Amino acid sequence: SVLPGVAKCWRSVGEMRVLQVCAIVATCLCHHGMCFLATPAQRMLPGVGAGCATKLPSRCANRVWTPALRQARMTATKPPGGTSTAADEESEATPRQSLAGEVCFDGGFMQEDEDFLNELEKEMLELSETEKRLRREGAMMVIEKLRSEEGLGGRLGSTGGRLGSIGADTAPVATQPVAVFQRDADQSVISQRLGGKTGPTVWSEFGALAASLKDSAINLGQGFPNWPPPQFVLDASMAAMTQGSHQYTRTAGHPALITTLAARYSMHLERDVLPESEVAITIGASQALFLSLQTLLSPGDEVLLVEPFFDLYLGQIRLAGGTPVFVPLAPRDDGSWFLDMELLRSKITPKTRCMILNSPHNPSGKVFNRKEMEAMAQIVRDNPRIDVISDEVYKYIVHTPTSVEGSETLGTEGHVHFAKLPGMWDRTITVSSAGKTFSVTGWQVGWAIGPAALIKDMQTILPYVQFCAATPMQESLVRCLKRADQPYEGERNYYDWLRKSYIVKRDKLAAALSAAGIIPMKGEGGFFLIGDTRNIAVPQEYLDMTSPAMPTMTRDWALCRYLAKEFKIIGIPCSPFYSAESRHMASNYVRFAFCKTDATLDAAHAAFARLGELQQTK
Repeated sequence: SVLPGVAKCWRSVGEMRVLQVCAIVATCLCHHGMCFLATPAQRMLPGVGAGCATKLPSRCANRVWTPALRQARMTATKPPGGTSTAADEESEATPRQSLAGEVCFDGGFMQEDEDFLNELEKEMLELSETEKRLRREGAMMVIEKLRSEEGLGGRLGSTGGRLGSIGADTAPVATQPVAVFQRDADQSVISQRLGGKTGPTVWSEFGALAASLKDSAINLGQGFPNWPPPQFVLDASMAAMTQGSHQYTRTAGHPALITTLAARYSMHLERDVLPESEVAITIGASQALFLSLQTLLSPGDEVLLVEPFFDLYLGQIRLAGGTPVFVPLAPRDDGSWFLDMELLRSKITPKTRCMILNSPHNPSGKVFNRKEMEAMAQIVRDNPRIDVISDEVYKYIVHTPTSVEGSETLGTEGHVHFAKLPGMWDRTITVSSAGKTFSVTGWQVGWAIGPAALIKDMQTILPYVQFCAATPMQESLVRCLKRADQPYEGERNYYDWLRKSYIVKRDKLAAALSAAGIIPMKGEGGFFLIGDTRNIAVPQEYLDMTSPAMPTMTRDWALCRYLAKEFKIIGIPCSPFYSAESRHMASNYVRFAFCKTDATLDAAHAAFARLGELQQTK
């Protein structure tokens, strides 16, 4: 019932003043309902009759508009053509009787009343933001109700509709109160799939702690290098950006990149890898993992997961409808980690569909040697339903290549490609990325390599996730991979330099942890070390705290808060990397990243030394 009045105003003044008119209309709707007076011919709109003015004489008898409102009113009632009259200009300063067709906030003819406007303004200012929102929504609900009852050609002003027919016999439209809809958090599909794990996380809490410390934070938490990438990587990205690689490329992978990766993996795996059908490019390794699980799992399928695990795996398994089945690594006295193969085998059921293998392993730093890989491959051979997702993002950062008896192709000394083992090519999706290798975690270019039977489904759903990974980044990576095989900084290639650089940084962090009395566990690959903190006394006040991300405080979590608050050291508690049943195993463990500058690691050493001195005084 509002639109004919708005249309009349629009015809009268055009677009330039429509906002002022709408402000009056909105105020009418939100404050006292729809009370518009008819045209000079006294055509009454539904809900407003001659009795409106008589019903509310005290509210509409004597009113004055503020200059802004008066101007809006005058503009809304000017004759077509929009020219000002002497009477209009005079009305700025001289009160006058309101004309037929002007708006009254609660019905009737508009007259002068300074007190009323003051009262109205005071009332509106006192409204809470929620009340204002609800009143605005209430007005829109009335309009939508009118539309839905008779359609756009009905009540809302068409030639034959109720409001558009002059003299039509109409009755006031009764509106029913509409309850404000509030969605129950339990109705969230994602929350249900994740088992309710949609709140704060270890990353959000300790990320916020690091941010609160600003430049004074010694951030050994999240695993990203805090230095710029090598110059040849920057040059490659600039070349790609300036040479036209800016449009969509092939959804399953930029032709130049899939060709390059297929050639490299053909050497890694000693077999021909076909670029078109056996390679898929993704938005980082995380998406490759996500798509692998989406294509492998049916609801209720089980996934073997070695713990501690990168916590992303857990959420992705649940989102795919799978059920994680946990197999814990056992710490040894020498600081190494051991996987009980018989325990792994015992976890297999008819529902077991796949196993996630991560080597080098995050967070432990363990590198599975050839003997361990062969034992896992035999378990897979004995269970035809099981496929393997091999997460190899740290394969170029193996610290002790001779001890793990790996392969020696293109910088991967010490790393065993699981898909290379007898019979495992057809059972394995190999996942990797460029971020860790070239210190460009923000590029987000990952890939999956495997038999066409497994990669085909990933390529099928890729267009439904995104059209393609960023073309310039894919083109940049082609150039980086070619350059990295050449001599670099006095080493045979970039990968040799990278591995040796990380060994130095690992040893610096291990020395820093030792200065505090923290026992560094053995790190064989990647850029994390787990510290055994059994010798560190955690103040009771931190143990008594609670956290939205960890409502039941664990010792490792409390210790990490203590390190952040008192020593500005950011580490990551290991309890989120364990299942609820095995979380007690993490009580003494904290993960620290050493992909940091020497200045950061030196600052960490000094802070850990202060911690060690304090512990000795207790």
